[in-house]
Amino acid sequence: MRRSRQEIIDKKEIDDIINRAEVARLGINTPDGAPYVVPMNFGYSDDVFYFHCAGEGYKLELLKNNSAVCIEIDENMGLAGKEDNSNPCSWGMNYRSVIATGKAEFITEGSEKLNALKHVIAKFAAPGDFPFPAEAADSVTVFRVKIGTLSAKSSNSLRV
Repeated sequence: MRRSRQEIIDKKEIDDIINRAEVARLGINTPDGAPYVVPMNFGYSDDVFYFHCAGEGYKLELLKNNSAVCIEIDENMGLAGKEDNSNPCSWGMNYRSVIATGKAEFITEGSEKLNALKHVIAKFAAPGDFPFPAEAADSVTVFRVKIGTLSAKSSNSLRV
């Protein structure tokens, strides 16, 4: 990382950023090498991201052709330096962010798929056991991304 002072290496802080985020941006490769980024709700547990989506679509076509992905998560904490009205170019953003890479793996086995869906639902609801009618689980596509690489950082104004 170019600005090592901004690097976050504490696992608890990294997990806090991930757990507080509601959206992950999933970067996928297109056949012509261009990136395709889509915001998605997600679940997370033990260095694995879980995603669900419709049973068909462009993102799934791309993932079936190239499973390598990049995940970006951020927490925007407001404008920094705005009190200096004489130089708006010195303003910045207070933030914390995480970038991870890995490979998307489709989950089709029943109990494993239900477990993955529970991670996604638990992120947005009170912890507990969530019953899924079999037809509801069958109607969605579920995939996971085990973290291959991970980096995290925060703006200078948040570092001590």
